[in-house]
Amino acid sequence: MKKKIISLLTIFVMLFAFSMTAYAESAQDVPDKPIMPDRYNYTSYLICTISISGSTATCCSNVVGYSSMVTKIGLTQSLEELLTNGWWRSLQSWSKTFYDWYAIYTTTGTIPHSGTYRTRTLAKVYSGSNYETIEITSRSKTV
Repeated sequence: MKKKIISLLTIFVMLFAFSMTAYAESAQDVPDKPIMPDRYNYTSYLICTISISGSTATCCSNVVGYSSMVTKIGLTQSLEELLTNGWWRSLQSWSKTFYDWYAIYTTTGTIPHSGTYRTRTLAKVYSGSNYETIEITSRSKTV
């Protein structure tokens, strides 16, 4: 009987000694995460972010291709608003072509009223006449 009690006490001590506490982060606390795709042929890194100050939204996209392969990057950014039905609506869009293996594209748009907003980026990454298309969205921001 004494061995069972000592065994149980030892198990409890080990369980509590090696336990961990986990905390969940809210979606607002987690920064935007880049796409670092293994499955893409020409793109090694892609991220888009949004920041809002007053009624101005700043949208930023950063795309990095493989320098030995990529000849051109076409970017389209959209500022999107979350509607009450759960769908996203594009408020403004901008496009630009970069003749290099990387691109950093920053635009600003106007926020018409309080609500939830995000940036959508569509990237076409070219190697000669071949290309791949990648689309990502930023985390949403509520104002």
